[in-house]
Amino acid sequence: MIKKLCIIVPYRDRKEHLDKFLPAMEKHLDGQKLDWSIVIVEQTFDKPFNRAKLLNVGYAYTKGKCDYYCMHDVDMLPVEGKADYSYCPQPTHLASMASQFGYKLPYEGYFGGVTMFDKESFEKINGYANEYWGWGAEDDDVLRRCATMKVSPARKKCVFESLEHGRNIIEDEYKKNLDKLGKNGEFDGKVFTEGLTNLTWDVIEEERIFKNTIKVKVNI
Repeated sequence: MIKKLCIIVPYRDRKEHLDKFLPAMEKHLDGQKLDWSIVIVEQTFDKPFNRAKLLNVGYAYTKGKCDYYCMHDVDMLPVEGKADYSYCPQPTHLASMASQFGYKLPYEGYFGGVTMFDKESFEKINGYANEYWGWGAEDDDVLRRCATMKVSPARKKCVFESLEHGRNIIEDEYKKNLDKLGKNGEFDGKVFTEGLTNLTWDVIEEERIFKNTIKVKVNI
């Protein structure tokens, strides 16, 4: 039986990228003959962007409907024949060769951009941490969660073209994220207490926008 894949895309104010992303993903995933759907999780503008929490929301929103999940930035387009989205029974990093980093890892522990999770592993690590507001560190945190919970990650050699965009990095928010990354306070010795189990959100709007694709606007 073919396992069902859900692509979860954290999103805000990137329509130009989304208009390129959706047809590219349809062509690529259909070409691999996968059973797939896409959920665009759009955040409102009242708080700093929170990529990690949006990914948790996407998982919770689709829970029970899919077998595995791909956490996917909207500015990463798979290169035809060079990005494999087939099922892996462990957390698996796909964006190992992206154009924005010269088709190599920006650093050895990089686990961002495009990352797949089987549902069992994602539940075991309690998803992403919810309190990384603004840019940075949430992917390093999820890799640390895997190590702490003895969930072995993997990496595929996949090629992506990165769409150009500016970065608005607020230094105070970034420093708070780095400080949070250096602490194990949310781990109680058995499980991570922050993540899927204390996730809250409100759905504001739902809209089917493309083949197999729903956009969900949320307040987090």
